[in-house]
Amino acid sequence: MKNLSYRYRPLCAAFCLSVVSLAAPLASGASDANMSAETAGERASFARAFCDVSPERIGAYKERLRKVLTGATDFDQHWDTGWHRADITNSQMNALRERDPKEFAARIKVNCERLKWMAGNALHRPAQK
Repeated sequence: MKNLSYRYRPLCAAFCLSVVSLAAPLASGASDANMSAETAGERASFARAFCDVSPERIGAYKERLRKVLTGATDFDQHWDTGWHRADITNSQMNALRERDPKEFAARIKVNCERLKWMAGNALHRPAQK
């Protein structure tokens, strides 16, 4: 069974790298705001699926974030793109849940804590340069 966990290490590394790489500070340009909206949608989808975050709470977060990301050209479209992009990660995590529940629980604990922290930081307006 130990060999099974080695098979999923690249998946964990890829997921962690994507989450960490998406933690860049928000910038004022439309391109950056659009990417931030997509990233937030992706994270919200994961949080809804695995962190027991209610739809109401996600909706409230989305509306607060919309006020911060005023440079996004079409906030809802970019949010939805990110939300659907998370389907792949969510499917992989569901597969891990079936194959290795202990590993799944450990990853979910860490990732949900990290997402909560990132969501709070995303709601702060970027500093003026």
